[in-house]
Amino acid sequence: MILNLRELQAFKAIAKLGSLGKAAEALSLTQPALTRTLQRLEHQLGVPLFERHANGVSLTDYGRALEPHAGLMLAESEQAVRELREMLGQERGVVRVGAVASAVENFLPPAIDRLTAGHPGLQVQVVEGMSDSLAVQLAKGEVDLVIGFAMPQSEAVSLVSESQWQEGCHIVCAADHPLRTQGRLTLAQLEGQRWALPPRHTGPREEWHQTFWTQGLATPPVAVETASINAIRTLVQRCGFLSWMPRLLLGEPTAHAPGLHILDVQGVRAARTFALYQRRHGTLSAATVRLRDDLLQMIRALPRTAPG
Repeated sequence: MILNLRELQAFKAIAKLGSLGKAAEALSLTQPALTRTLQRLEHQLGVPLFERHANGVSLTDYGRALEPHAGLMLAESEQAVRELREMLGQERGVVRVGAVASAVENFLPPAIDRLTAGHPGLQVQVVEGMSDSLAVQLAKGEVDLVIGFAMPQSEAVSLVSESQWQEGCHIVCAADHPLRTQGRLTLAQLEGQRWALPPRHTGPREEWHQTFWTQGLATPPVAVETASINAIRTLVQRCGFLSWMPRLLLGEPTAHAPGLHILDVQGVRAARTFALYQRRHGTLSAATVRLRDDLLQMIRALPRTAPG
């Protein structure tokens, strides 16, 4: 069975916007025309894809099962068109890579530099995020590669290579934080501190929780929750917050920002390993393969432990 790409585009738009009216507007269609398109797709598949509500629509179990496949089929179609246009000189190449903040700031720039130096017309699109969310985007075909921390593989996501790098996360504070003068600390001595952390259900946040649980302590309340590494660093540097991050994200000290420092806290360290992922199914452009192979060499060349 070959599904119609227009019907899949309509399905994806409705799923993303949660409204037939908004999806119709985004696709420059009338709502009756979009409704007929959706009905054709549902009739072809023999299952309902959406539940209708007073405030819009939501995916059924069938719709949720179709969503990643629809995204991948559309991404593969777009990739095929891009490659043909590149061959005809009508379009420059595009490489889409997702990366955690540590990779964005340390490993990815030199690889992108080498790739674009040899291909002046190439565009590289970088999506920064947590490993968990990047894996979802990879499975849906929204990015072509992901460099992040090791995570479970799935039917859609395949491990390319894993490094021996064992960089742990640490509790960090500003250079002038009062806790820095108190020598070695225990987790219990951090009671009452304000914390700025990544969102719940992400790898770093779960590691932070586990650090307290393994010592029989309740996790403290989190004052600020954000996926922005820059926001977390600023809160720690300027406002006295504590956070949890790897050494690679501490940043270089400057005259205006003295940088972050690792607190010496007993029994605190959670090792993580860098890894490179691609989709298990589908094709990669020649430029994406070159970037993948370059990142692969960098991953394999990493030392067993982080410096410092």
